[in-house]
Amino acid sequence: MYPLATHYCQSWQHLPDYGAYHAALIADSALPGKWQPGEEVVYLLFCGGELPNGSTPEIWSQHLLTSRLSETLSIPILSEWEEQLWEAGQIENLILRLVTGGDCQVGYIVQLDETGWKEVVIRLLKERKIRLSGD
Repeated sequence: MYPLATHYCQSWQHLPDYGAYHAALIADSALPGKWQPGEEVVYLLFCGGELPNGSTPEIWSQHLLTSRLSETLSIPILSEWEEQLWEAGQIENLILRLVTGGDCQVGYIVQLDETGWKEVVIRLLKERKIRLSGD
């Protein structure tokens, strides 16, 4: 994944039936809560597991967007804005779908362009597509 992350976590799983290990290096920018200042992107990855009823990996990724943006940007991001930010972020090329394989079913790269996201939020507020709590 480019640009290359500067910090990674390792995950190892022993596969005793095969006498082998399954190993993965995961960029911190792909793990909620592990983003490092200076990284220009975060990743939204779905690598299997249980989803709530009616959800899809794409909806799950959309749901993660606001928490990842709140973690990394200095502007306030409310969770109820997830659909509008997802749509606008894709239109502005701030969110791009990744080609994935193996265990990863779906993935997105989110550009952490502070100016770009501020413009998106301001435009959506002006268009009344999102609102601040209490407005």
